[in-house]
Amino acid sequence: PATAAVTPVRTRRGESPCTGPLTHLAPLHSPQAGGGQPRLADRVLVWLLSPVAAEVAAYGDVTISRPALAAQFLQAARRREASAGVDVQEGGWGEGEEADEVRLRWAFGEAKRLLAANAAAQQALQDQMAAGASVGGSVLLLEERLKGRWGSV
Repeated sequence: PATAAVTPVRTRRGESPCTGPLTHLAPLHSPQAGGGQPRLADRVLVWLLSPVAAEVAAYGDVTISRPALAAQFLQAARRREASAGVDVQEGGWGEGEEADEVRLRWAFGEAKRLLAANAAAQQALQDQMAAGASVGGSVLLLEERLKGRWGSV
């Protein structure tokens, strides 16, 4: 199948490269997201949009990361919903382009929130990697910095 070309997206601060201005973003444990633990599809969307959020935070726009991956994942998950055993609508999300836009905006907002909440650990990791630390040392640093927080991430 043909793959859609991904072009760099210019954004202004406070805008989502997925859908435009970020407004009405729900927190991770919102009723819309099903309350309690976020669903698998939602976690994957946040993970896919984290590099986009980091790039927007650092440079103000998107030039390298691929915001379209999240939308492509959602479409692929819907196509394979029955065979993969994934309920894409789980958590009260609607169907259609408008519902997907809301969901992607929510995931982008959550990625931004998680990056901000873990900014100190991210900076420490960047500094350690720049100094030539080993992978094991980097993992140890993250384990120490995020100790006791794994359930909330």
